[in-house]
Amino acid sequence: MKWFITFSFVWMLAGELHAEDSVRQLIIGEGGEIVFGNAVPGSINITGERAFPLIEDDKGTIVAAASEVEKGRAVAFTHGAFLKSADLYGQPPAARAVKNAIRWVGRSSTPSVGVHPKLKSFSVILQKAGFQTHVFAVDEMKNHDVAVYCVVANDLAQEVNSVRLSEFINDGGGVVTATTPWAFKEKFPDFSRFPGNRVLAATGIQYNPDGYMAKGPIQLTGISKGAELLRVTQQALASLGVTDSESAARALAAADKDQSPESLGALITKMREAKRLRGTELESFLAALRDLNEAIGPIIPTKVSPVVPGADPLVDAIIELETFFNENTPAGVMYAIPAASDYPGHVPEDAERISKTFMIDGTYHGWLEGRLAGGWAAKEMRPTGIYAAPGEVIRVTLPAKLAGEGFEVVIGSYNGGLKNRNEWHRYPDWQVKVPVNSSTTEASNGLGGIVTIRVPREANYDQLKVTVEGGVAAPIYVHGETDLDQWKSEIRNYPGPWAELASDRMIIAIPSDYIRGLSDPDALMEVWNGIIDTSANLVGVDRSLYRAERIVFDRQTAAGFMHSSYPVAAHLEGTAELAVDAKRLMEEGSWGFFHEYGHNHQHNLWALPRTVETTCNLWSVYVYEEFIGTNRNETHRAMRPLDRRQRINAYFAGGPNFEEWGVWTALETYLMVQEKFGWGPFTKVFIEYNELEKEEWPKGQQEINDQWVIRLSKACGMNLKPFWSTWGLPLSNSVSEELKTLPVWEAHPVARFAKSEF
Repeated sequence: MKWFITFSFVWMLAGELHAEDSVRQLIIGEGGEIVFGNAVPGSINITGERAFPLIEDDKGTIVAAASEVEKGRAVAFTHGAFLKSADLYGQPPAARAVKNAIRWVGRSSTPSVGVHPKLKSFSVILQKAGFQTHVFAVDEMKNHDVAVYCVVANDLAQEVNSVRLSEFINDGGGVVTATTPWAFKEKFPDFSRFPGNRVLAATGIQYNPDGYMAKGPIQLTGISKGAELLRVTQQALASLGVTDSESAARALAAADKDQSPESLGALITKMREAKRLRGTELESFLAALRDLNEAIGPIIPTKVSPVVPGADPLVDAIIELETFFNENTPAGVMYAIPAASDYPGHVPEDAERISKTFMIDGTYHGWLEGRLAGGWAAKEMRPTGIYAAPGEVIRVTLPAKLAGEGFEVVIGSYNGGLKNRNEWHRYPDWQVKVPVNSSTTEASNGLGGIVTIRVPREANYDQLKVTVEGGVAAPIYVHGETDLDQWKSEIRNYPGPWAELASDRMIIAIPSDYIRGLSDPDALMEVWNGIIDTSANLVGVDRSLYRAERIVFDRQTAAGFMHSSYPVAAHLEGTAELAVDAKRLMEEGSWGFFHEYGHNHQHNLWALPRTVETTCNLWSVYVYEEFIGTNRNETHRAMRPLDRRQRINAYFAGGPNFEEWGVWTALETYLMVQEKFGWGPFTKVFIEYNELEKEEWPKGQQEINDQWVIRLSKACGMNLKPFWSTWGLPLSNSVSEELKTLPVWEAHPVARFAKSEF
């Protein structure tokens, strides 16, 4: 009874707070510290107006969130330990937060609670706390009258269970769920299909497959309302002698010099609390944040003048907050970020905002499963020919039947983040994705960007009608459809600062400046079609059965100079001009382009140790010779005969060390086989792997090694084990038995280095 009185009193006090703050106060209670030990919670994205953070780390990563939607409520935690770990139950702040979450979603101090069968120990703990619990599976829900259901999301094996829990929420029930989302990223490439996200789809809470909580304990503190945040921030500014926002911004711009690191850190911590704001308070804060950005510079990262993370904590905080609000607030809330006019690009003030209706392919075509870095399960991006101006709202209308199916409206051509880079030549994140949950979807991006429609896995629709309103016309060429005269006279001059060139084999996303003078996109796309078809020929597939590949040219990529996946990403400088010049492409080729699409064709089923950056180069050699018509000796400097001989001699000097076998040295091993037996055996083996049933896939690296040598030997009609063993590849004795009927390749190119007979 004492607890209930306290609980009710907190509810009365909450009248002075906003509803969201009162819920946090109720659930967190008196606060405290949670120590996770070896557990690493993930993160949550807030995608709906009725959802809000409950627990955040000191960087603003959302570790737990709540939502009230329709008649029901939901609370989500980002580690299964919240519902399963005795270590957490033993910590009063954690136990209190979970139990209070159950009380809130159940609208009672002691609601009747359903518990998933895998949480029986949790059921006992709840009973000791005075809850009435019932242990049952989701499909038995109709047989139990409970107000709350608790479950670890990844224990929902069947999709129908996720749907039932979602319906339970809509009917007035409460769900408390926990999971460690990052652990299931590979299993659910389309993370909207993750059971936890399907349960929470209508709540505006979505588990993030990529995020992690910052290391160390997490502090649960009392939640101040938004007005208090603004008041404290204003006090901090007043201590500097300023009261108006523009002067305040200028003062804060000099804070590194005028304030101690401790006081600046405290102010930045307080600024981060703005992530909880809503409504007019958020509008006020964003106005001040925009003034602050402008006063500091404004902040415009470039290659010449990059942002160096850590050099200026205030700059870091502004970019962090602008990125957060850009990705997590409703359309139209985030302002046009000052850097947008520099990159991704300036939209002319007189550019007409248009309405465009067109058709897109609604079928997901995908790519061969298991490609090492090919983004084989990524959602496919359909071009629109529309550019969203920074901060402006576009409205996209799609058939109502697509709602909740995983389709997305995307603004921005590239989602490669720069958090791993030592300096930023652009904003670290500049893509915004909005799920299609009704026939009309509104979206905006403070940095602007090309608009695409993302088609999820398993989508199987005919042509879909799309209408986009409020954007700017962007150059778009569709191979075999766009009239070339209209392209030259009109389309290539559309005001959108980014363009797309598309065929059924390749889509190029590139700043429009690079295509303004492009007169013959037809010839260009024929070259790209040839590159992709030739790449597919080596792996033995008909490319027409799969998605068009995609490449984006960005000021700064997330990894390397280029990186593979969907899309492949390449730096603008040094590659963009080549990518849109058909004549140069056919004359010069591009080891880099071919290398990245080699990555997209690699398969982990035949990946030998340290060869991720090796076997992709087979495609570089193959495309150069088979499509461009250039001898391998004249492609990359590492392919010159003298360099190749020196590498071989260096590797075997003093005896082969397999730990040093990789990249260029390993490529020699593959090329020696190819130069003796041709490309045919490789294609034959690749086809075998493509057609393997999952139960036949090699299990573990040793089996991968063995199967590769066995299959390649049979394709060549010769026992290659002595050759591969001479290089040092670890092979089982069973390989010799499997190949005993084949003639041995005795006079192989490195036979002189062999130490024994095989």
